[in-house]
Amino acid sequence: MSQYDELLSHDLLDTRVDNFDFPNPEQLRLTYERARLVCQKSGITVEDVVKLRPRFWEFYRHPIFPRDSAMGTALSIHWNLCIGTIGSYAHHRPDLAPLLEKLVRFDVCGEFLLTEIGRGLDARNLETTATLQTDGSFDLHTPRQSAAKSMPPTSPAGGVGRVGVVFARLIVKGADHGVKPFIVNLSDEKDMLPGITSRLLPRRCGAKVLDHAITTFSHVRLSAGSLLGSLDRAKDQRADFFRQIHRVAIGTLSLSMGNIPCLQQSAIIAGTYSSRRCVAVEAGNGGIPIIQFSTQHRPILDAIVQSWAYDAFADEAIAHFMNKEVSMDARHAIVVCFKTAVGTDAQVTINELAERCGWQGLFAHNEIIELAMALKGNAIAEGDYTVLCIRLVSEVLLGRYKLPEPRDKTCLLAKHEEGVWQETREMLQSLGITNYRSEEVNAHLLPRCRDLAKASGHRMAYEAAVASGKVKPEALRLFESTCVKSDLSWYCQAEGFKRNEFLANDVKAVKEALPLLEEFLTQRRPSRYPTAPIMHEKSWNEFFESLPTFQPTRVASSAPPVMYRL
Repeated sequence: MSQYDELLSHDLLDTRVDNFDFPNPEQLRLTYERARLVCQKSGITVEDVVKLRPRFWEFYRHPIFPRDSAMGTALSIHWNLCIGTIGSYAHHRPDLAPLLEKLVRFDVCGEFLLTEIGRGLDARNLETTATLQTDGSFDLHTPRQSAAKSMPPTSPAGGVGRVGVVFARLIVKGADHGVKPFIVNLSDEKDMLPGITSRLLPRRCGAKVLDHAITTFSHVRLSAGSLLGSLDRAKDQRADFFRQIHRVAIGTLSLSMGNIPCLQQSAIIAGTYSSRRCVAVEAGNGGIPIIQFSTQHRPILDAIVQSWAYDAFADEAIAHFMNKEVSMDARHAIVVCFKTAVGTDAQVTINELAERCGWQGLFAHNEIIELAMALKGNAIAEGDYTVLCIRLVSEVLLGRYKLPEPRDKTCLLAKHEEGVWQETREMLQSLGITNYRSEEVNAHLLPRCRDLAKASGHRMAYEAAVASGKVKPEALRLFESTCVKSDLSWYCQAEGFKRNEFLANDVKAVKEALPLLEEFLTQRRPSRYPTAPIMHEKSWNEFFESLPTFQPTRVASSAPPVMYRL
């Protein structure tokens, strides 16, 4: 038995409350004041949100989105999920106009309460109930802890009133009429409304503060008009559920677009810092900027080139998503490919940029690591990559719909996409798999799904970048090379690549694209964008002087130090 075993039960080493760091109310108020300012100055209308006009999409691709990640999250819920859901019923419900006007002005903050502690991606099986009363009203109730609504910010701690779209199982005369959305007033500026409890969660790791919470309802009486839609039980419960939560799919696309300005923001910070940070080569030498090292400029270039390619892909994903001639499942599949490719690439690249800033990259005030954590949190909360990819891959393999055909089948990324999908089909055939819920599928197919969606996403992003005419050939070659590197073993096996030959060509692609780095940093120099003190000597000195400082309070003795003989 180790001498440390007993210490594990010591009171001083009880670490359960170490991370109980709850959001500061003053910081929360600031977040919601920022959200109100942006909301009011944006000019976004209910029609912009409901009809998915360009003004709606612009927010997610602008540097304003990563300026305050908590504000970005709050506005995404407010606009897309809350206003988007309520606004889709406004044409048949003129009585909703006053509420929508208040939401557009941010007089109240809109929330969206779907998932529960015990029900995440299987939210169609949620347990919250709304029971129809004899007078036409509803009794909204959380029957057990597992039915508590998880994560949406609902507390009054931010000094803003809340109204939410709450999904509950409608009970009519004892019969289950399926999941329905209800409008529920949650709190005013100071207090929760009767019957509603909001339990504040500790701060999310790495992200700016937002009052994420667990929300429960104790027999809350709702008016007849709180129900959005019909009392009737839908014939196709699955289709009806996905129709009601259609704004979630839009959120998959819009929130994923937030990776684009975050990549650019991180590239600006790391690139500007790397241009001014020098290392001495030899004594007496002034040193050289670290951006000259390939290990420094390569990830910065990757961030820039990826942002350009995915920006072009975003344009095509929006157009595809809004094409009513394509089935919703097929439209959503493109969105999942976009989310998977841009999200996974951005996580690798942005975390690498944080590392390239050394110890300073570990701190949130230099933005990069916080952006990475905020993006990861948004992606997980909105819908886990892996589960979304499992659904996509399964439905494509079952022939329920097809992904768009490559425009150029000779393109390396198109060959890779076709190759890995064909590998998967051959694997299923060799194992004799016909049941997609079998243990064989669990063991052999599920682990491949995210890579399959990513391969399709890489191909689509490259095609979109080429078709846009906005991305220079040097950037296209580097983006393609970076995508190839992510699955180099396949290209070595299927295309006969030699590793050293590929790596030499990859170095060539970096050298050809290197002038784009200075061009990008020069064009994006405006100081109003990033606020990281690491970027400039002046801002760093101001930050240094602002730090809490501890100095000796006793006057130093003039007597020589005592020397002890050993």
